Amino acid sequence: MTSTTPSEPGTEDGRRPGALGRVLRWPLLVLLVVLCLVLVVTVAYPRARGYVPLTILSGSMEPTYPAGSQVFVEPVETVEEAEEKIGVGTTITFMPYPDDPTLVTHRVVEVSYGTDGKPRYTTQGDANETPDETEIGQQQARGVVRYHVPWIGHVASSMDAERKGLLATGLAVALFAYALWNLGSAARDRRRHQAVSDDAD
Repeated sequence: MTSTTPSEPGTEDGRRPGALGRVLRWPLLVLLVVLCLVLVVTVAYPRARGYVPLTILSGSMEPTYPAGSQVFVEPVETVEEAEEKIGVGTTITFMPYPDDPTLVTHRVVEVSYGTDGKPRYTTQGDANETPDETEIGQQQARGVVRYHVPWIGHVASSMDAERKGLLATGLAVALFAYALWNLGSAARDRRRHQAVSDDAD
């Protein structure tokens, strides 16, 4: 009787099927997880905390906030909130001129008080050699920068809330499909292994 040695589960020459799938499995998982984390920190968490996302357009705050970064700003609406949350070293977003909606994000380098007892802030960009020319009143301050995400500001600015929601849904579906694919692959491997074991017996 001729003696044979059973091959590994898979094809007759012992090669396991789905090698490409196994090679791509971890990179795909890492990519999906990274994308989900980006959506969490740029969409879900800010929405839950009431933070406002804004894109840094210039290099005045480099290297802390490079151009193209997205900063997340906690709104400051009252004098009490301003006194509690804004101090020397705090990065704030503000309107330099009351009648101009343009927003600037700079760091507070000095806090003073006017004759009305309200705080006033001297600001300066991290990359600038001198402070900004005018002080900022509390009513011009829009909020405090809590954190930022590099590089994605321009991409995020080009997407409205609906598109971000669709992207989040798509990633959730992709992760679910990936999990099902992994479960199916594991089940097929177990069946092949069991078939080979039965043939060996």
